[in-house]
Amino acid sequence: MKKILTKNIHKDKDLKIMLDVSKTVSSSINLEEVNNLILKKASQTLGTDHASLFLMDDKNKHLMLTAARGFSKNEMGNISILGSWERINYQVAKKKKPLIVNDLMSHPVFKKEKLPFAQKRLPLNSFLSVPLKAKGKIIGALIVSNKKNRSRNFTKDDQRLLMALANHVSIALLNARLYRGLEELFMSTITALAKAIDAKDPYTHGHSERVMKYSLTIGKKMNLTDNLLKKLKLSSLLHDIGKIGIKDAILGKEAKLTADELEIMRKHPVIGVKIVSSIIGSERFMRGISDHHEWVNGNGYPKGIKGDSISLEGKIIAIADAFDALTTNRSYQKKFSSKAACLEIARDSGIQFDPEAVKAFLKSFSEEHQIWKT
Repeated sequence: MKKILTKNIHKDKDLKIMLDVSKTVSSSINLEEVNNLILKKASQTLGTDHASLFLMDDKNKHLMLTAARGFSKNEMGNISILGSWERINYQVAKKKKPLIVNDLMSHPVFKKEKLPFAQKRLPLNSFLSVPLKAKGKIIGALIVSNKKNRSRNFTKDDQRLLMALANHVSIALLNARLYRGLEELFMSTITALAKAIDAKDPYTHGHSERVMKYSLTIGKKMNLTDNLLKKLKLSSLLHDIGKIGIKDAILGKEAKLTADELEIMRKHPVIGVKIVSSIIGSERFMRGISDHHEWVNGNGYPKGIKGDSISLEGKIIAIADAFDALTTNRSYQKKFSSKAACLEIARDSGIQFDPEAVKAFLKSFSEEHQIWKT
């Protein structure tokens, strides 16, 4: 009876751990966050010094180190050797079974593989490795090493618990990788679209990507969150997308634009918003597109809004856009030097440009010359 009761207590504890792990890991679709959460939970749950995550390289069919926890900086460069050990690849990746090694140096298989040098560089006394499976396919391996308890030995209960944890995190890990793949595809599509926009105007080759680079530099100097930086990245890359709806004769005109032509050109932020509104999730980055020609004193366009009514993305892109325009040769203007362009932007602080964003721009320019044009 006592044995059954103890077994049920362990089951309840394990179930609580699994629910906690599942809830925590599934709460994020960011691959780095998911990786770190998996390692943290694995190490805490099993009570180990280290945890490492290896993902299968589909091309080479070999385990590659993706993330690690608990190792010193000097040891980090050697952790990848774990994934190259044939015993781990054979047992975990090919046979899809866990592997317990409680005394690395006396283990018959690892002794044959001549690991003393590796063991000194990467102090593992023992480890437990389990496969990560999704849809019947091995996608990686989760390894915990060096138990902290008295026996310092991994048991079958540890194996069962880590296997259960691995089953819970595999789907979350797969979803995070899928999300990253979709995000990369989305960004490559957006970048191609930005290049197509720049190609319409003979004076703006590479303009959108430069504005994105400058905008992110300013945003980082202002200590924006990762979420805001993502919004800034998309909106700065697409800030001129509305020029797709402007006639080539106006975009490429070498002479000064007439009042009517200028009025048409000033519609490109509105056209841009209409274009991106059909993209799912576009509300995240629409304001940067709509606001990048607004002035903090209200004399900008298309709405003539001012001050705090202008989005932070719009304020930052306005500076990045102006800097690139000033430092690029145009039919109506010879390009400024970078320093002269900075002075022009500084003069318009509080008039056209937001003072805080200007401060961040000037500070980043003075500290990181390689980012800005020379």
